[in-house]
Amino acid sequence: MQAYLDILNRAVADHSRGDRPVVQAPAAAELQQMLDLSLQQDGADLEALEQAVQDYLHYNPDSAQADYFKLLYSGRNDAALLGDWITSLSNATMHTYQVGPVATLMELELIKNWNSLVGFNEGDGLMVSGGSQANLIGMMLARHKACPEFKTRGADGRRLIAYVSDQAHYSAQKAVNVLGIGSDNLVAVATDDEGRMCPRALETAIEESLAAGHQPFYISLTAGTTVVGAFDPVVECRAVADKFDLWLHIDGAWGAPVLFSEHSRHLLANSGLADSFAWDAHKLMNVPITAAVILVKQAGLLKECFSGGGGEYLFHADENAAFNLGERSMQCGRRADSLKVWLSWKALGYKGFAAKIDHLQGLKSLCVSRVEQTDQLEMIAPAEYLNVVFRFKPEGIDDEQTLRRLNIAITKTMMRNGGAYVDYAQYKGRSGIRLILANDAAQAENIERFLQACLTTGEQLVASGEY
Repeated sequence: MQAYLDILNRAVADHSRGDRPVVQAPAAAELQQMLDLSLQQDGADLEALEQAVQDYLHYNPDSAQADYFKLLYSGRNDAALLGDWITSLSNATMHTYQVGPVATLMELELIKNWNSLVGFNEGDGLMVSGGSQANLIGMMLARHKACPEFKTRGADGRRLIAYVSDQAHYSAQKAVNVLGIGSDNLVAVATDDEGRMCPRALETAIEESLAAGHQPFYISLTAGTTVVGAFDPVVECRAVADKFDLWLHIDGAWGAPVLFSEHSRHLLANSGLADSFAWDAHKLMNVPITAAVILVKQAGLLKECFSGGGGEYLFHADENAAFNLGERSMQCGRRADSLKVWLSWKALGYKGFAAKIDHLQGLKSLCVSRVEQTDQLEMIAPAEYLNVVFRFKPEGIDDEQTLRRLNIAITKTMMRNGGAYVDYAQYKGRSGIRLILANDAAQAENIERFLQACLTTGEQLVASGEY
């Protein structure tokens, strides 16, 4: 193993320098021609393997850099990275206590603390691969509550209807497909100007479904929408759910960590009113991908919904039976992701995560202030959380399609030139640049430099007409 450890040490040392662009990969067709990715009959030597490792790190975007503003994850969590390495070394799986003893106890401790933050006093939970799977499980639990016989008999002629906001993550579309609900039975509920689900529109949509003879069963709220970071109103939507006896899920994949912060947890007040809750540790907690959790208010429901099979050879009725997490899971083999999350939480504590949220909220406020003070920049969405959606809008250009092309060109030009890595997005018919603040290594100077680069690049593109 030593030879491979030497390769790893050299790779870590080189990658940690940080004196390189955030992203430097060319177009896919070009990179495919540059690299030798062939697999052959004979094995390669260590030199070839090390070159492949170097290529991988060289061309992959460096999400740990402070100018990585593109996605809902960035930064590096060293304690979690250590956990990821050790997890791979031990190669534990998580279906029974016997094959993952310490990881199982760590996962249970994490679930207890996550539930406490959310407000599920007697809750349950399980770590999963990501928010998409957590949302899928939330919908499946809702289906099980509404139609427990679905597990054995299937749909049996029922047409179930699920409700999400028109700003919800696309994982809901995947979930209705996987669960056999059907995409025609996923209703996108209108949102207000702030990007939040309208409770009255939700109630109207449910009444329309009932009038059509269909069976509503599930409402999903979003805590931190992907584009603008909006938080759907929990109390009002809980009242609607109670009126029609529907399951209420909260997708907190991005926004849930506000619960660590005294200053920001009001954004997710009353989260304990939900029936289930999704949280991605690999987003704002900066744990290496993937690590997420599905939390459930009613203990035992996960096992009731997912158990079946394996008792003859795997889930033995012994003294550790209560600790076998596999019967709560839709997976059999499941990676021990609890170690990396537990180590990072142990290292930082509640206060460490709270400080991170507060620092990033301060940067967000600075960024919004600078945009609003700059004549050629314009906010196109509210910025209650850590998403800042704005655009470069020079005097004399008002056409939406022209502005869309111009702002997309700004993001791509900055990326090609070795500048900040940022994305673009559309919100309620207007397009602009979407800045995501997830890396607490970012400071005020990073924001100032980024906004100046947007202005300079935009002005150059307008002058040249090349957009």
